[in-house]
Amino acid sequence: LRALLARFPKTVLLVTHDLDEALYLGDRIALLSEGRLVAHLDPHDFLRSNEPEVRAYIQAFHRGEHAAGRAKPEARP
Repeated sequence: LRALLARFPKTVLLVTHDLDEALYLGDRIALLSEGRLVAHLDPHDFLRSNEPEVRAYIQAFHRGEHAAGRAKPEARP
């Protein structure tokens, strides 16, 4: 997808809940909450935002990754 985005000078709107995907693919990240636009920032500024809803979203995303990592069953021989 990144190669296509670089190749064609088009505006693309990608809707995702995956923060890593948005950071990797997006030039701008918009965060919506309860029908309102909370943030519309480049990825660098998004990660450093002091907006409480942005901070909460980032923390919730990373908390989910850590919880999923702990929930994995141990490999059995």
